[in-house]
Amino acid sequence: MRLNRIRSKVNDIKNIKETYSILQKLASINGRDVDNEILDRVMYNAEALPPLGKEYWWFIFFEHSQKGNPVQIMLLIYRKRGKEMLFNGNKMRLGELTKNKFTGVAAGWIYDGETLHDLGDTNTVTDIHPERKVIVTSISNNKITLAGGFPDYRLRIGSIVDLEIRKGNCIEDRYAHGVLIPPFGMGWIDVLLNASGRVFGKGFSGAAHLQKVVGATIYGPFHWGRTVFQNGSSFSFFCLKTGKDSKRYLRRAVNFYDHESKRFIHFKKPGLKIQKNDGKGITWIVKGHDKDKEFETILESYAVKRFDMNGGGSQVYIEYAVVPKSFILKTPERVFTLKGLGRGVGTFEDAYGSPI
Repeated sequence: MRLNRIRSKVNDIKNIKETYSILQKLASINGRDVDNEILDRVMYNAEALPPLGKEYWWFIFFEHSQKGNPVQIMLLIYRKRGKEMLFNGNKMRLGELTKNKFTGVAAGWIYDGETLHDLGDTNTVTDIHPERKVIVTSISNNKITLAGGFPDYRLRIGSIVDLEIRKGNCIEDRYAHGVLIPPFGMGWIDVLLNASGRVFGKGFSGAAHLQKVVGATIYGPFHWGRTVFQNGSSFSFFCLKTGKDSKRYLRRAVNFYDHESKRFIHFKKPGLKIQKNDGKGITWIVKGHDKDKEFETILESYAVKRFDMNGGGSQVYIEYAVVPKSFILKTPERVFTLKGLGRGVGTFEDAYGSPI
């Protein structure tokens, strides 16, 4: 019996070392120069979680609309180290059942153009098959299946969602990022493609964002947002804050992809200011500048969903489905506005938490 425990502990240490190895690899790439093998390896594996370990799969879809509010879909698969937690006030059991099979949480929502449909918060078993490149789980008695390898996937959610995910014309369709300061670390991949199929029985055609995150870190406050425009261009930003209401931003990133010229515009050291306005509706004003460029956008929210996580710390994710009421980005060569980019659609995330 004692020998079995020793073997189990040695195996756990070996698996956790592999997790840190993956984080190191993602940190060393830190950009779009990531191959299909790494993307599939990270997407289709449940890593061994060290202390403070957490793992997320985020699947986000935007559909453009000439009028009215655009359709959006957001799906989350989540697990953390520990035996249980509270998710939106509901007790959820956690645990690794076998390699690549675990008990965790699935949550999500769909905005169909008129109404936000909450798919529920489900304590469910997720089963991953790396060799077949398949993730199987469920939400509110609807089976979820993600299958395929970069850049071709298929996502099904019961009879509600059936989407084919394929490569579009955007050359910036993959990223790997990571930060590693042992024993803390965080790594993630982003896959940015097109999606088409059916949602609630109606045709869907838009943008897909698949993200996998793994790491060993405390919860913390940040803002993240991404907007996709009708001409295929996209804009994204991220900032890590020192506190929930702090205006002091630590890590900052601002990127714009011009689909027309196939040019990637990166803000190297962006000054950033984000302001929330509560009026008739919620808007977020985001502005920033770099040495030779600047931008400002006003994001109007048309749907809101909140996720509360408690256990080993606490974290709140407030997801805003948004459209830009205005957008301007100036570079020495060109000025970009909604007139040339077309209508935009996206998500803004306001996240904050407590480490204990």
